[in-house]
Amino acid sequence: MPMLLMKRIYLILCLGFLVSCDIFDKEEDIPSFVIITSADLQTTGEEGANTSNILDASVFVDDFFVGTFELPATVPILQEGPAQISVAAGIRNNGLSSDRRIYPFYDFYRKNVSLIPCETISLEEDSSITFTYFDEGLNFVIEDFEDQGYDLLASSTSNADMNQPNLPTSYALEVLFTSDSSHFEVRTVWDLVNLPKGSPMYLEIDYRGTLDLLVGVITVDPIVQKIFALGIKPQTEFTKVYIELTDEISRQITTNQFEIYLEANLPTGATTGSLYIDNLKFIYP
Repeated sequence: MPMLLMKRIYLILCLGFLVSCDIFDKEEDIPSFVIITSADLQTTGEEGANTSNILDASVFVDDFFVGTFELPATVPILQEGPAQISVAAGIRNNGLSSDRRIYPFYDFYRKNVSLIPCETISLEEDSSITFTYFDEGLNFVIEDFEDQGYDLLASSTSNADMNQPNLPTSYALEVLFTSDSSHFEVRTVWDLVNLPKGSPMYLEIDYRGTLDLLVGVITVDPIVQKIFALGIKPQTEFTKVYIELTDEISRQITTNQFEIYLEANLPTGATTGSLYIDNLKFIYP
């Protein structure tokens, strides 16, 4: 074998050996950990009640995306030293487990920390973080049922019994059904005009009840029509549901005035039913 060829083969073998040693001997990165047990909401007087249903946390470190984690979560971060942790609030869009996304109206939670490999850091003393709405650029239309009367108009066919009881936490709308009063249908009187079609628009609602609650949009002018958006399943406790109405409103090209409707019906064969509604918020940019 020629001497030059042997030298080349020897050089290749040596390089391969060095690379393999580098691969197997290199120390693995050791993560730091950030713990987030839960998340809630803080509101101002103009933003209504602070009820929320934040289930996920999308975590960023110095603006680099780490991942989305269901709460409670211990988040591994392959970084050490000073860093800014940013967290976005994740919800079930339209109450669906299959459609989890960042809620566009909650501002990011931010905290400067010092990350130490193999150590766990709590962002707050109780490991729970608090979100707020963006402090600019949002419009709120709210019915919290705290005043006498409410901004809802019953349809001519609605015959369920509506009350406004003082529950342990706040006033709410109570609807009671019997076999003789089996239909509930109301619409808002908010006069929603010139909405920013194409931009996110949500109805927040706190719901508890034994019946499915139907939610949708009514076009007011030039043609009155009901556009179904979502059916909320029965809930044993008050549950915040984030109902996206972006498409239902944006698709109505010739309409610039809207209201929102709520509807429920006692199932065939049932003799009684009830539902409770609180903290209605329509939010848009």
